[in-house]
Amino acid sequence: MKSVRIDLDQKLLAAAAAIMGTSTSSATINEALRRIVVHERQLHHLQRLAAGVLTLSSDLRAVAGERPRPGPEIAVADG
Repeated sequence: MKSVRIDLDQKLLAAAAAIMGTSTSSATINEALRRIVVHERQLHHLQRLAAGVLTLSSDLRAVAGERPRPGPEIAVADG
């Protein structure tokens, strides 16, 4: 892993560590980065679902990391 020297808001770092239950600055930053990536991916998929781009079966299972199951697709209709 790459080491980087950055200035951090110590109060914000401590608050984030308390929320996430992390014990080191590195763990707190890595967990915060992981959470924002997950959040943004979820938001992207929800927007696609709302726009009718995703279906409720195989596409969402793929997002969740599951293997596709045979069966009919349930399309999301506008309206």
